[in-house]
Amino acid sequence: MWTLLISPILISLVYGDNIENCPPNLSRNINLKAYNGHCYEFVVHRHIEWKAAESDCASKGGTLVVVNNMEEQLFLMSALGSFSFHGQGVWIGLTDQLQEGKFSWVSGEPATFTYWAAGQPGVITSPHIGKKRLILDTITGLTNIHLIDEDCVLLKYTDSGHWHDYPCLKLDPLGLVHENFPYVCEYRQTATTVGTPQTVTPSTTQTTIPTTTPETDVMASTASAKVAGSVGELVVG
Repeated sequence: MWTLLISPILISLVYGDNIENCPPNLSRNINLKAYNGHCYEFVVHRHIEWKAAESDCASKGGTLVVVNNMEEQLFLMSALGSFSFHGQGVWIGLTDQLQEGKFSWVSGEPATFTYWAAGQPGVITSPHIGKKRLILDTITGLTNIHLIDEDCVLLKYTDSGHWHDYPCLKLDPLGLVHENFPYVCEYRQTATTVGTPQTVTPSTTQTTIPTTTPETDVMASTASAKVAGSVGELVVG
């Protein structure tokens, strides 16, 4: 009989840790997973813009997911695979909205780990306009050219999880084309509750502890008393 040995690390990457310590306001379902002290909510059935996704995460006490290392990247990809995810990708919390060209996480952490696809972040650069995406708009019957900022990042599942920068908001002035994608929220796990410690109040009532005198000592004390009594009688007489 063949015995299949599965690494605990692999199990953790695919299924995640126990969600017992995830924030209580989060729904307990298959889309909630825990890994390495954090909880991850995979909102894979809702497609919205990056800013709306970040606002939704923040309203529940979290942020768009922050990917700190390759292990966490693999965990996200494994989790998406466990859902049989068929989307193009998911929003993550990386952006350069604060400073053009300098990507940082919504948590305020610097981007010490990245997983950009080849040629990403994609740019059209100019000393005057900075980094833009070229959009050809033919919806109105006229061909219009728009230059759109690409300040937000998509973990592209269809590109082996590599990262691509995308516009955070709508692509065209009419609002007819949007960059709407699923997203992943990340939360810190709550502290493990072992139990409520009991407070012991010192007693103010004095307790008398009975003293047990050994039988031999009692007999010796009685004999001494008799002798003392006899001596006393002789002295008085």
